[in-house]
Amino acid sequence: MAGRPSKPVQLIKLEGNKDRRTKAELEYREKMEKSLYTGTKFRESPAVKADPIAHREFLRLKKLYKNIQFIDGLDEQLINRYCLLISQEQRMVERNDPDEFVALHKTRELILKLEDRLFLNPVSRIRAIPKKPPEEEKESPMAKFLSRRVGGGHAT
Repeated sequence: MAGRPSKPVQLIKLEGNKDRRTKAELEYREKMEKSLYTGTKFRESPAVKADPIAHREFLRLKKLYKNIQFIDGLDEQLINRYCLLISQEQRMVERNDPDEFVALHKTRELILKLEDRLFLNPVSRIRAIPKKPPEEEKESPMAKFLSRRVGGGHAT
């Protein structure tokens, strides 16, 4: 059973840190989140620009994502693909052909799986961040014993 997806640090802080994460954990997560940003903006593909429905959806998303720093150039293909799917779905609904809608549903499932595996969506990138900063490794009792033995110390 998989746990819930991790939340971005901004959201954790807005919610009042209900999970009581330490300052070190929050700082580490924030640093790791920032390392995933490319600092580039996503652009509209020619196919989306040529499709009026997809173009309208792209402009809507661009406006919504304007102040979200987690969405950037890495998401360009995902956003353009989503806009084209919205347009495709609308055309299928207008044609009212149930067979096409089933095909669209299967295609969306495959696309989502691929995007998740390739870290092409924001949620999958957040999930990739470890929840806690790495702790210093503590020497196991066996390792202590062996180091005393190799160093000439008595282990009895």
